[in-house]
Amino acid sequence: MLERFFSRLKKREEAPPREELPLNAPTIGLCFDFPHGIDYTSKYLSEEGLNCVLKTLKAHGLRATFHCPAKLCETAEDQVTRIAESGHEIGVLGYADESPAELTDDALKQLVFSCRSAFAKLGLSPVGFRTARSQWDERLGPELARQRFLYSAEHDHAKRLYVLVPGTPPLVRVPIHTDDRGLRRSENTYDATVSKHLRLARKAVQEPRFVSVCFHPWILAEDMQRMEHWESWLKLGLKAGAKLLALEDALKDALPADWRGQPTADDPAS
Repeated sequence: MLERFFSRLKKREEAPPREELPLNAPTIGLCFDFPHGIDYTSKYLSEEGLNCVLKTLKAHGLRATFHCPAKLCETAEDQVTRIAESGHEIGVLGYADESPAELTDDALKQLVFSCRSAFAKLGLSPVGFRTARSQWDERLGPELARQRFLYSAEHDHAKRLYVLVPGTPPLVRVPIHTDDRGLRRSENTYDATVSKHLRLARKAVQEPRFVSVCFHPWILAEDMQRMEHWESWLKLGLKAGAKLLALEDALKDALPADWRGQPTADDPAS
């Protein structure tokens, strides 16, 4: 464990300074993970939570990102289509709860291509990619860029969006600062998680900076107190004067105009 820690520390020290993208205004990224049973969570709670979340977002005129496993294009086409037709961004949440670190180079390349192909069958072309439970693997970067993804959304404490893989356009890291899993672990973690979420919303305006919390509709629907917390968090961001955006909209705000073209995807066999 210590050896891995010091190895990562050394890589950070040796890495060149990262290129941060400008922040036009205090910004809160709105995003959800929507596995809908792919990770063995409740499909019923996922749909109940989705109904509440979509209703609230519509009431406030807000657009959010919903990260969906590509497998849902086969098992939950109606739900994926409904989210997209409601005007929200569809992002990729891997294919089916896999761990990228356990895959060979060829399998990793095939994974990214398969995700792109699955959504294409529904007429969707996501630009954002997130791994299940944020299990980032550095080998993913070049493959995501090759398949026309514009950003990676993983757990990251950065205060700005930044370039992950240089290019025209580059692959950008959109940092996800925390999630809502602490809401269901215990009473102590619930209170600490609520405080953290509210503190991040305030920091977005006070510093100013970019912040994002990834919520899960099924976790919010499991206890309506959690849903009420999410709505309060949303209202706090609006009242504080932050821009509340889907992740791709936050990226568009930050990308220079001459970076907005998209490279051509490669066949996985090439």
